Order: sequence, then structure tokens, then C-alpha cells
Amino acid sequence: MKKLLLASVLAIASFPGYARAGDAELKAYQQQKKEYEQCVKTEGANSNRCIELSDFDWDQSELQPTPKPPARVTVTPPGPPPIGWVYGPYTMCGDPPRCSTGVVNVPADGLNVRVTPNGPPVMSLVNGTPLIPLQKQGDWLLVAPACDLTLTWAWSWNAGVPLNRCWVYF
Repeated sequence: MKKLLLASVLAIASFPGYARAGDAELKAYQQQKKEYEQCVKTEGANSNRCIELSDFDWDQSELQPTPKPPARVTVTPPGPPPIGWVYGPYTMCGDPPRCSTGVVNVPADGLNVRVTPNGPPVMSLVNGTPLIPLQKQGDWLLVAPACDLTLTWAWSWNAGVPLNRCWVYF
């Protein structure tokens, strides 16, 4: 009986996910067996206490593994990548993080987007283009587009760079 019980506990403990619960039952069984062997040595196999120890009864609820709670994974999706630096006063969001979105608002054909604050321009954005401010450095904002940008096939007159606008989906 004991060998069968031990074999079943070992079989349960060998399955993934059951090992944690199986280890506890195995340790309890081994402790009970040790107490039984010590009882037989001191009191004899026919003593009432040793007989009770030899009939160790497994509680079926103990054989069920304790389910692990599901792992909580919180992933913050990355935002759009930055496209460059723009002069903050030419957007309607000159003071982030108080505003989460800005819009290009210049009295020219486009707002220049630069590699670094006051650096060389790489593109220009038409009025009304929504922007997401990511960082502020003085009056300059590092921005990401709040829409998919596309070329207008025109050039900025003041910087000689391509003029971009939001892509229009039909």
C-alpha cells in the first residue's frame, strides 16, 4: 500500500505544474514514514499509535495542485518614433506636458522639422498637421507625427525641403 502510494505521488510530481503540489505531499509522506519507523523501533509494530501511523490516509484535496495565478504582464506600446525638432511657438502646443497634441500653425507654407534644436531642416509640415510633443528643450519641441505623413510633391520655399501633410484615407 505504501509503495503504491509513494509511486502515485512520484508520478503526479513528475508532471509539469504538479511538481509544487507533489513535493509537499511527498515530504509529508516521508515525514509520516519516518515517524512510523521510529514508532516501530520504540513501541513495536502492534501499538495503536504505530498502526495509526501505518494507515496514513491521503486527503484528496491535497493531491490537487494549487493553481498559479496568471502572470500579469503590462506592456506599454511604444509611441510613434520622433521625426525631429520644431520651434514650439509655431505649434498650438508650446508647453508640454500640459498639452498632449499640438497642431502646426505658421504664417508660411510649412513648419520646418530639424535634426537638432535650431539645426538643419529635414522636412516641412503643412498647417494643420497634428503633432505629439515628446520632449521640450527651451522653445524647441521633439515631436512625433499624430498621423501618417505623406509628401505633397511640393517644397518648402524657405528651407528647400520636402513639404509633408497627413495622409488622407478614402
